[in-house]
Amino acid sequence: GVYPNVRDMHPLQGVTLEVGEGEVVALVGANGAGKSTTLLAISGIVRARAGRVVWEGREIQNRPPHEIVRLGIAHAPEGRRIFPRLTVRENLEMGAYGRRDRAGVRADLERVYGLFPVLGERRAQPGGTLSGGEQQMLAVGRALMARPRLLLLDEPSLGLAPQVARRIFEVLGELHRSGTSILLVEQNVRAALGLAARGYVLEGGRVVLGGAARELLADPRVRAAYLGE
Repeated sequence: GVYPNVRDMHPLQGVTLEVGEGEVVALVGANGAGKSTTLLAISGIVRARAGRVVWEGREIQNRPPHEIVRLGIAHAPEGRRIFPRLTVRENLEMGAYGRRDRAGVRADLERVYGLFPVLGERRAQPGGTLSGGEQQMLAVGRALMARPRLLLLDEPSLGLAPQVARRIFEVLGELHRSGTSILLVEQNVRAALGLAARGYVLEGGRVVLGGAARELLADPRVRAAYLGE
């Protein structure tokens, strides 16, 4: 029930993409191109009727989402789907659901508070009392509590003030440097391709372009369609 409008999402026609270990990959395209559906299919929330999702050499398509989280893939969906009545700390602990290493969970809580000090200050407040930017930080922090090796992020900067969006991107850079792989869906194409090593452009449920981020930033089609040039 946390992921709305799954029925309205674009069917994928031909999406072949790869994220290497420790790599940041950006997925860009217009609204309705199939970017969110791609992330939902990887994380098992949307069933794949065809095709394969391969993680560390194993096929994982259509496994239950909680199993996919346990395998090391965490998803921070679009729209900051936090639990408004739970406290900030309880929201973060929900991200560690299924983990048994209590000391590790405590250490990861402190790590999230270090990345986003405002969450530490507000740890006892209900999530619903946070600003939009703080809720986005909470959604990213909750995904990190699963200690993922691959983080799927859907529109982390959408609707945020520029300085808050900058902070989110700084944290993503820190996570990348610490070895986390990231697949990033982001409407700020310049920021996304600035952070990523590689990117893919989706149109109508298909990958129509892919390559090094700096090449995509220089591509006249990308500049005209997504950078307003």
